[in-house]
Amino acid sequence: MKNLVLIIALIIPSIFMAQSSRDVNLIIQKTIDLNDLKKFYSESEKNGETPLIIINDDKIPNNLIVFKFNKRVKIMTTKELETFKSIYKGNLDSYFVFEVLDLKNDQATIKATFRKNEKIAINISMKKEANNWTIIESSAS
Repeated sequence: MKNLVLIIALIIPSIFMAQSSRDVNLIIQKTIDLNDLKKFYSESEKNGETPLIIINDDKIPNNLIVFKFNKRVKIMTTKELETFKSIYKGNLDSYFVFEVLDLKNDQATIKATFRKNEKIAINISMKKEANNWTIIESSAS
């Protein structure tokens, strides 16, 4: 009986945690795929020559996997980015910083920036319906 209680105590929180990680993954994927951002991606980004990066902080799960232009987006801490910049020969201006990633019930609010220089502000509101996140309102400028 004790084992059953222990198993239930461990499994139920992990199910909820997995769901929220999945939701964060879907929300971030929809953010980088935002139609309003298309005009801001450079040819080297579109061709996969310049890597897209998401700055990892407490809002971004370590197991995040998202893709853009058929390439996996790199997830890095600011320290890892600085090290990568010292090795990488090209321009590393192509990164996202998620300032606000607020998930409450079936609503999500995202405020992010893209690029270090000439920052592009991204604002999105999403709603979850039947396990699908739909963009209610968005802007990138």
